[in-house]
Amino acid sequence: MLKTYLIDDEPYCTDVLRLLLEKHCPEIQVTGVFNDAEAALEAIRNIPPDLVFLDIEMPLLNGFDLLRQCDPITFKLIFTTAYDQYAVKAFRFNALDYLLKPIDRDELIRAAEKAQSAPLLLQAQVEAVQYLKTNPVPDRIALPVGSELLFVETADILFCESDGSYVSFHLATRSKPVIVSKSLREVEELLNNPLFFRSHNSYLVNLKHIEKIVRTDGGEIVMRNKRSLPVSRSKKAELMQVIAKL
Repeated sequence: MLKTYLIDDEPYCTDVLRLLLEKHCPEIQVTGVFNDAEAALEAIRNIPPDLVFLDIEMPLLNGFDLLRQCDPITFKLIFTTAYDQYAVKAFRFNALDYLLKPIDRDELIRAAEKAQSAPLLLQAQVEAVQYLKTNPVPDRIALPVGSELLFVETADILFCESDGSYVSFHLATRSKPVIVSKSLREVEELLNNPLFFRSHNSYLVNLKHIEKIVRTDGGEIVMRNKRSLPVSRSKKAELMQVIAKL
């Protein structure tokens, strides 16, 4: 059983969340419900929980301010928020559990199951979330590499290469690619940037780093690192249109 605190300035939100947890997540034991962040902080200091469901936008003391005063963080954390879907995908990429309001039952169940086995939240992950909160279309992203987060400028990404459930980030600043356990579709949604073009099922290229386009039958792109990448027949015309608009 995970002793759990619910923290949200809106009583309706904590009431609904508590009912959902009691009905669908027997492994979660709600031991504290707080609609005041300062009261929640005092409770965390006195009786630390195993898990916290935390809203971000709260008056006087928001979720990030609360976390800073909890340093070090000794509990697992699931954010609940009204942020848009793109932001949610970005946060999930950094291995944080994130629930979009109104909370979906199935997503809540999955998050609760994950919390059972998930490691404690890394401080670097909290910082990554806070960065993305203030930069909703990020000019850098955090890539989970082992137990660390590698911060990468999106402008330094030459291209992304898919290999099943893994993606290799080829960077202008590193000789070897950075490999993460994500699909290329997830990476494309994370970047959500018109400068990144899906030229092939296996490749997402940064248009700013294309050195030349070879007009072969199928099409080929040569990147600034001299790597040649194929272009799908179905993408060739679209690629030329996009390049013309740069």
